[in-house]
Amino acid sequence: MQIAAGLSGMAMGMGMVAMLFLTMPVFQRSPTAQTLPELELHLVLAFDVSASVNDVEFARQRRGTAAALRAPSVMRAIRNAPGGVAMSVVQWSSIRRQASGLGWAWIQTDEETVAFARAVDAMPRRLEGGGTMIHAGLSYAAEQFDTAPHVARRQVIDLSGNGQTDDAIKLREVRDSLLRRGIVINALAIEEDTDDLTDYFHAEVIGGRQSFVITADDWNDFSRAMQIKLLREIRGAVFSSTPTVTQRASR
Repeated sequence: MQIAAGLSGMAMGMGMVAMLFLTMPVFQRSPTAQTLPELELHLVLAFDVSASVNDVEFARQRRGTAAALRAPSVMRAIRNAPGGVAMSVVQWSSIRRQASGLGWAWIQTDEETVAFARAVDAMPRRLEGGGTMIHAGLSYAAEQFDTAPHVARRQVIDLSGNGQTDDAIKLREVRDSLLRRGIVINALAIEEDTDDLTDYFHAEVIGGRQSFVITADDWNDFSRAMQIKLLREIRGAVFSSTPTVTQRASR
């Protein structure tokens, strides 16, 4: 009887364990940052569409970027980038005047690069006029990272512009906030005037690890400068031991 009771108790105990196991939640492995594909780069191209940029100059930004993307060296850099790169385009001017030019494209192959270049080439201007609020453009560009595909080793904003900001205090606040998040800010200075925009971008706009300014002597020089800039950003290469080196587009 005692043996029977012991066996009965063991059976009851095993039954309770079985019931407990069956009622425990089953955890299935879901996609996480560790299981998602890791890209080399999330890159937001920020085009200046303020009042100082006319339609011809906007077209040079658009066509110059498309031509830079089609350059064999840039295509090769994308092809060799571990996991590929993801790019998007925004257009910026005043505080409440920013717009998405092109959504995110995950690019790994030559065909995908050519397709994105074609989309940039055909992208319409979505905003007309407005001031030069660089901080607003940077903030809007940074928001795009919230919807970027997968994860990336680096997040970079690539801002193009032909003038200084209309609000220096807000620019410093926004720039410092983005740098604390680990976002890198690079710039392409279009030197139309004599205000030495390159030095200004060095001092007030760029920041982060290996950040830099590329100079275009004028709008006709934009494509050449953008090619140098894209190549450096995609490769993550260090052209100089200092982060504030200027790489002028040579003819």
